[in-house]
Amino acid sequence: GIEKRLTRCCEICLQGFENAGIEKKTYNRAAKELGISPTDMAAALDGLSGVFLACCKKQLSHSNFNMVARTLKLPESHTAIIYKFYSGNLEKIRTLLSKNSKRLAHYKNLNWRLELEMSRRSLHHDLKPSILLQLEMREGTRSRSELMQCDFSVMKEMCDQLELALKDVDSSHCRRMSNYVN
Repeated sequence: GIEKRLTRCCEICLQGFENAGIEKKTYNRAAKELGISPTDMAAALDGLSGVFLACCKKQLSHSNFNMVARTLKLPESHTAIIYKFYSGNLEKIRTLLSKNSKRLAHYKNLNWRLELEMSRRSLHHDLKPSILLQLEMREGTRSRSELMQCDFSVMKEMCDQLELALKDVDSSHCRRMSNYVN
């Protein structure tokens, strides 16, 4: 019945997390097996994936899960089946999501040196400052280092842009986007 179908959809959704996506062939085979159209199957799996992602991200309890399900207008019996699958596979879902998620490099350290060219043979009294930056970043367990050189005007522009970005982080729009991304 419906419990078997819904559980099968949840299992396919979990396979999608394992394989970092669900192939169209899998949609079609599952749709045929459950007696529904491939379009409906794709919509159901996308919806379930969204529910699982949101629940894992927010670490929802049973009552909060039920509130989310009510906003989706799911019947109580469906909600119970989905929550049973979700709670039984929560750690596996989290592990798979963290394994397949893209990780950005994190700041570790910044070393800098100011270099001044005082004059050259052809030009006397020509101050030409440049800044040498060594940026160290951590990507998971690995560390990497980038070496950059820029003049004062470029460095000033970078500082201004970073200050602007820090101000933007406090905006309500940025917090909202951060909630969607994280």
